[in-house]
Amino acid sequence: MFQRLLTLEWTAFFRADSAGRSLAIKIFLGFVGLYFILVFLILGMSLYALIEENISDTSPVSVVNNFLLPWFGFELILRFMLQNLAVMHVKPLLLQKVNRGQMAHFLLGKSIFSFYNLLAPLVFVPFILICYYKNDLTSTQVTAWLAAVFSITLTLNFVNTWIKKKFAESLKSTLPFLLMVVAVVLLDYFEIYSFSNLVGSFFDMVLEKPYLVFIPVVLLALSYLASYHSLKRNIYLDSYVRNQEDAYRQTDLSWTSRFGKLAPFIQLDLQLIQRNKRSRATVIMSLLFLVYGLLFYTNSYYQNSSWMVFVGIFITGMFMINFGQFIPAWDSSYYAMLMTQNIPMKLYLNSKVMLMYASVIILMVLSTPYLYFGWDILLLNLACALFNMGVNVPIILYFGSFNKKRINLDKSQFLNYEGMGAAQWIVGIPLFAIPILIWIILSEVVDKNIATIGLAILGVIGLLLKNSLLNLLVKLYAKRKYQAISGFAQQQN
Repeated sequence: MFQRLLTLEWTAFFRADSAGRSLAIKIFLGFVGLYFILVFLILGMSLYALIEENISDTSPVSVVNNFLLPWFGFELILRFMLQNLAVMHVKPLLLQKVNRGQMAHFLLGKSIFSFYNLLAPLVFVPFILICYYKNDLTSTQVTAWLAAVFSITLTLNFVNTWIKKKFAESLKSTLPFLLMVVAVVLLDYFEIYSFSNLVGSFFDMVLEKPYLVFIPVVLLALSYLASYHSLKRNIYLDSYVRNQEDAYRQTDLSWTSRFGKLAPFIQLDLQLIQRNKRSRATVIMSLLFLVYGLLFYTNSYYQNSSWMVFVGIFITGMFMINFGQFIPAWDSSYYAMLMTQNIPMKLYLNSKVMLMYASVIILMVLSTPYLYFGWDILLLNLACALFNMGVNVPIILYFGSFNKKRINLDKSQFLNYEGMGAAQWIVGIPLFAIPILIWIILSEVVDKNIATIGLAILGVIGLLLKNSLLNLLVKLYAKRKYQAISGFAQQQN
């Protein structure tokens, strides 16, 4: 059965209309992967010498053991952000006499061949073999240690599958797991309890008592079973129907009527965000990246530097950037129909502007706990929020007018480049470079407080000129309307 499923996958890939494009992308990703394989391999081969040269009083393998928890944490985040889940076309198979359990085993087996499962072997196999060559370890110790590390790596592979499935179904179901991870990180960071030392001690014990390798192996088996049952439970035709029913649940949006003529468009955007996976992920990512500031505010190296402007623009404008760069592609499936109606383009764009304004204000309010790091941080974030609303919103709408690539809202946000064009790749440059350059120039010429006030003033000027800027954008969107409609239609075909 496994061979049959593999043959079907292979045939479906080459018979697809997009086979040529998919093959080109895979070849490109193959070269990128080859580069990272070499980087990680060189790291693994030089790790022993680096540790021996810089930390001479501790065994290299003990040093590595103490860093295994951060490594596994980094690996899990990398997988969550970048690793695609193993997929197959199960709907046709569900109409045939195909065992659901075998399909689940096939999917999990397919996930083992992920590139991300190579990262740990590329680093740790050369390192531990050098340890063996230097007579630091015996062959039994090397075998047990490698088996323990690989078991944890594969455990992360299956845990990632489980988390992503749960995350796609409901954020609430993954919340306990996320809180637990945050608690471990905070306890370790503030040195209340060192989980890094705990994991390091365990791997030291594996070297002393190799039979302890059974613990990671059991974890691997449990993670596999959890993912297997999760997948098998969802491989039903009924589950697809039920998900569709949930997606179209109605929400009372009558409160938007206070926005007058803008209300129907705002309701449309709110329903779009609520009902579709990609737009929902945009909101969730915007909220999660609010904690991004902690990476900079807790590090004295970045204090009073232009990086603070980058952080302020980023955390208050995360939704604006992710949502605004795909205007009007969010409406690509019905954009042609919208443009045939008696709808003023200014009204359409103004509704998007109001939504982005609202997101910046909400994120600004949610970022106020950063007051803990000082009033200057809060004031800079406020200035960046005004700059986002007054200057960056028109800029992002300008780049959005070049958008003519259709996007599928049901696909995940992660590593999804659908709808990306040249405009989306370069829009980040003016959004971040302009405020940073202005702040640097003003802070060098005058001082940092004046530079912060300067950003705020530019934002206010942009807000005062909103109508004039919107009129210019309306002309641009009207001029490129048919190109956008044609582009969205071509993507559909």
